[in-house]
Amino acid sequence: MRRYLEFATAAAMAVGLTVSAASASEWPNRPVTLIVAAGAGGGTDATARWLAADLEKKFGKPFNVVNRADGGGIAGITELSNATPDGYTVGILFNYAPYRFLGMGNLTSDSYTPIAQYNFDYSAIHVKADSPFKSLADVIEKLKADPQSVAIGCGATCPSSWSSALSKVLIDNGIDIKVLRWVPSAGAAAGLQELVAGGVDVLTASVPEAASMLDAGEVRSLAVLAPERLAAFPDVAAAGEQVKDAAPGGVFRALAGPPGLPVEIVDKLEAAVEEIYNSESFQKSMGDRGFGLQYRDREGLLGWMKTHEQDTETVLRAAGAVQ
Repeated sequence: MRRYLEFATAAAMAVGLTVSAASASEWPNRPVTLIVAAGAGGGTDATARWLAADLEKKFGKPFNVVNRADGGGIAGITELSNATPDGYTVGILFNYAPYRFLGMGNLTSDSYTPIAQYNFDYSAIHVKADSPFKSLADVIEKLKADPQSVAIGCGATCPSSWSSALSKVLIDNGIDIKVLRWVPSAGAAAGLQELVAGGVDVLTASVPEAASMLDAGEVRSLAVLAPERLAAFPDVAAAGEQVKDAAPGGVFRALAGPPGLPVEIVDKLEAAVEEIYNSESFQKSMGDRGFGLQYRDREGLLGWMKTHEQDTETVLRAAGAVQ
């Protein structure tokens, strides 16, 4: 009887594996949910919708974007990590490491299945159009004189991917970031609205995300934390033009799935993202809006994720957030 049960169990497992393999080979045969852990109107949402539209054309099934911006994005990337690994829930992953160090969830590279990176944008510092600040150097000077005098919007939770890049610059310029006034928001789009309304004095986000408000004359971009000026925004100074210590920093965006996503599905999605990334239409959509193009396959993305975690810990230790 015992041998029979062992045989039956093994047979059942074999059938389950066969069904799983068959399901993966037939994927997708129904709509796919694409989780975006950011609000509508920001860069993560915009680039995700372009990618989703092209994935739908590629596979012939809807890729439905679902925004989950609660908690500065923690709700969405946690939902992605906990999803069933059947290929019908994937999502856009971005700088996730701060959440773990802030005690908001134990999210690491093991929490996801990397698929492919398609974007990297440098952080920038924005102010309201009538702000007295004319440069990043002005902001640093003011913070040195009175650390509590400037409300700094993080463009998400604090510290966020955007504000962490600024934090590194402030630390390198001798400012104790633990005593500054950091203000969270539900994403870059919400943060920009708060900036225009006067709720914060300075906001960290990418330049493309602020483009419409720049064009409308509602905000000004003081500097971008890039090695040089962005081709799409040549009037925005690189931070190194204004301050001595201004290390580049910003946000990556990539397609990822929950842990355990079958390799057959990862193969299909990785190949699709690479094809879409190299297409003239996707390159034009990204370029016209000024979004940075950067591709990494699954292995390259995994390596970058580990680097991102190490760099984030270094910054947050300096901020006193990690003991």
